[in-house]
Amino acid sequence: MKLIITRPLTDSKRMNDYFESRGVECLINPLLEITYKKRNTNFLNYDQLIFTSRHAVRSLINKDLIFSKKKVHACGRSTYTEAKDYASDNVFYFHENVNDLVNSFKSATSFDGSKILYLRGHDVTVDLKSIFRGKSIEIDDCVEYVAREKIFFNKEVLREFNSGKQTSIIIFSSRTAEIFLKALKKYNLGNKTSIIMAYCISKNIASMLQVEGIRSKTLTEPTEDAILDLL
Repeated sequence: MKLIITRPLTDSKRMNDYFESRGVECLINPLLEITYKKRNTNFLNYDQLIFTSRHAVRSLINKDLIFSKKKVHACGRSTYTEAKDYASDNVFYFHENVNDLVNSFKSATSFDGSKILYLRGHDVTVDLKSIFRGKSIEIDDCVEYVAREKIFFNKEVLREFNSGKQTSIIIFSSRTAEIFLKALKKYNLGNKTSIIMAYCISKNIASMLQVEGIRSKTLTEPTEDAILDLL
């Protein structure tokens, strides 16, 4: 069995090294390509920052931008860890996901006029600025990166699908799941869904794939160890 990793290239390479060191053969086939914006970000007018993706953190790392003495809200364990490692001189708040953050903000009694900056990608599933527009919470946003679709399977992955053997694939976002289904259609692989096992970060993503006849398992947490537990 080979494990197909579909995450952006940097994350795919890291996962590949981890799995192959444990005897799991992998194929790297990113379905998203990350491009970081070059413009600088001004933190001076903001008391609180929001990160819903580790790529927003990495954009700041690439530009060597430092912020301190802020309240930082980070969604997801990997985003929280990378933000805290990069800018430890802040107060950090962990949120399981974006919906958790939204509920936390809605239940807050007061933000005392705090100005909040949401550092995000070009495409988001939850528009925080729009959700709280007109409310007591003032949120500005800044696009730090673009995640472009790559509806593409390389030769090794196509060979794996056409071998007829069970094929395992990692799907870490609903957008990646959508791109994966588009790629199956593009390469006329709709008859291969029964041999695919997908390891997904959430039940919603697993359900998307199951509707298309793809067997799916949901991870207990978004880590390599959790994937190994299910292999």
